[in-house]
Amino acid sequence: IGIGFSIPSNMARNVLEQILKDGKVRRGQLGVVIQNITEEIAKALDLKDTRGVIVSEVRRGSAADRAGVKRGDVITAINGERIEDNNVLRNRVAATLPGNEIAVTVLRDGKEEQLKATLDEFTAENAKSTNPDERNNFGSPGEEGAGGGGAGKLGLDLQPVTPDIARRLELPAGTKGLIVMDVEQSGPAAEAGIEKGDVILEINRQPVENIDEAKAALDKTGDARASLILVARAGRTIYITVQPN
Repeated sequence: IGIGFSIPSNMARNVLEQILKDGKVRRGQLGVVIQNITEEIAKALDLKDTRGVIVSEVRRGSAADRAGVKRGDVITAINGERIEDNNVLRNRVAATLPGNEIAVTVLRDGKEEQLKATLDEFTAENAKSTNPDERNNFGSPGEEGAGGGGAGKLGLDLQPVTPDIARRLELPAGTKGLIVMDVEQSGPAAEAGIEKGDVILEINRQPVENIDEAKAALDKTGDARASLILVARAGRTIYITVQPN
């Protein structure tokens, strides 16, 4: 249809050399789920610019986990080379053979830290699906009984996650948070992309387990600033920024 794709020569050469030597291509894996930093996320985190990637999930037992990478870290460099976006990070890691150590520069709570990670090997079996269209069936909101509450600034009807809800959503045991029972279609949360069935784990970097904690976390930022919401959806976690009413 007239669309062409180019591959960097260094990447093609690396692939060719591995095939000639070993008959297959081996790629390193760090074990994180990452997102590009939007202007809204940068403002919520008090970052100077949108360069780098934010870690929305660290897979347990992975190279990143062993190195001490944490959810909410902003990865700014690999081996001293600046990371502009998630494609750059993926390519840097994939081009490094498993078992090799890389230096990971992260921003955490406004401070820069240097971590060392020994990469695992990427395989189809350990690649976790991140299809945003996957959904879990959590049943009808009415089945969970009373006790829900609202987060008026976001336009959400929320309810604490019970062990039964966690099982039905296939969340890790002991998951705490607030399930979205309903979304006001004209509200800011709907506009930002939060959906019924999402589980809110954090608001503005604060874990939330009940309605009062959610309201307190929102009040800390006021109405002029977007809130950074950590959402569990379809087996993964993602950051979403919402400008409260």
